[in-house]
Amino acid sequence: MNRALLGRAFQEAKWLMLGCALTMLGFCWVRVWVVGRIDMSRFQGILEILKPEFENFSAIDFQYAITYPGRVAFTFNEPMVILLMVIWAIARGSDAVSGPLGKGSLEMMLAQPVGRFQYLMSKVLVSALGVVVIAGSAWLGLHLGVQNTTVKQEQAPLKFEIPLIKIELEIPFTRGAGEPERIPLSDHVDTADFVPPTLNLMALGFFFAGLATWMSSLDRYRWRTIAIMSGFFVVQLLLRVLSLSWEEQAWLKFTTILSLYEPEVLVSYRERLPDAPWALWTESVTGVYVLGGLGFAGLLTFGGLVSFGLAFWTFCRRDLPAPV
Repeated sequence: MNRALLGRAFQEAKWLMLGCALTMLGFCWVRVWVVGRIDMSRFQGILEILKPEFENFSAIDFQYAITYPGRVAFTFNEPMVILLMVIWAIARGSDAVSGPLGKGSLEMMLAQPVGRFQYLMSKVLVSALGVVVIAGSAWLGLHLGVQNTTVKQEQAPLKFEIPLIKIELEIPFTRGAGEPERIPLSDHVDTADFVPPTLNLMALGFFFAGLATWMSSLDRYRWRTIAIMSGFFVVQLLLRVLSLSWEEQAWLKFTTILSLYEPEVLVSYRERLPDAPWALWTESVTGVYVLGGLGFAGLLTFGGLVSFGLAFWTFCRRDLPAPV
């Protein structure tokens, strides 16, 4: 591998990578802190009101969604988290071929003793590195948030029964007039459970980076590559929302790649199917086989590898137009 090409590709991408990684880390940390500030009983009361609507748009059970691990797991489904990964993937993928081709720099680069395969490989390696760094920043932000956040200690009320009249009384437990006791969120949440969702996020970024690189290898204008990829992402998102909210159109989940991005489901497997996060597929409690954590990540990664392969095949064989 040509170190000069790799260094140049890294220099072009380092500030975007750093910005996305720091933003991801900070957002996930703050998101976990917000989870710790919202009282569990009040949060449950709010969701109880919206329970029918919540169940339509969620892939996990309501009872798990109101637990601390469930609430933290929803961080991976925040629009900011998904957008940061997709922005990196589309930005770097679109800059692989159509970006420098439109600027006129690709012709000068390939006039040097540099092969097309080496040139594109340097772009692909930096794109993949950014996907790993940004996804790792998400996990690190969650870990730091969990380790540095406290939550209100939930105290069960005292219950006793008066024998003679057989009346059961319930007395709320109080600690006095001071502040309620707070305990570390890490007592309720194990951040090791978020490694499979992190891999799922990483695989999603790898897929979009591969697809954007392929689209870039076919085009000569970067703005058009970005527009195509942005439109593809929006359509996929709409199909996912429709498949969740419209029971009669549940089959639409097979038309969107986002059906393979289920981070909160992987965390919910911890209690029901403890081996599922690290399995390709597993048998559910109902006897139906479902994808495991490696299944979700593996299919997305395979799609990304196919897209990267098509990008190499296209770029190495096509005739490059002269810059305008």
